[in-house]
Amino acid sequence: MKTIEAKVLDSRHLERAEAIPARAGERIQISVPEPGETDPVWLEAARRRFLDAYDETDRIYDDL
Repeated sequence: MKTIEAKVLDSRHLERAEAIPARAGERIQISVPEPGETDPVWLEAARRRFLDAYDETDRIYDDL
């Protein structure tokens, strides 16, 4: 799966930031979160693992 950014032009039209690998007439799936909707499992995993990506010597992240 690939995430592609798109600008909403109106409730039925999007302007994609890049081309998609599909031909005219093919169907694709688009996921749009509801306002305020979050995935609590993903958010918790991200919170727990976020600082693992940084070296302990990266002092800028000490206060996070």
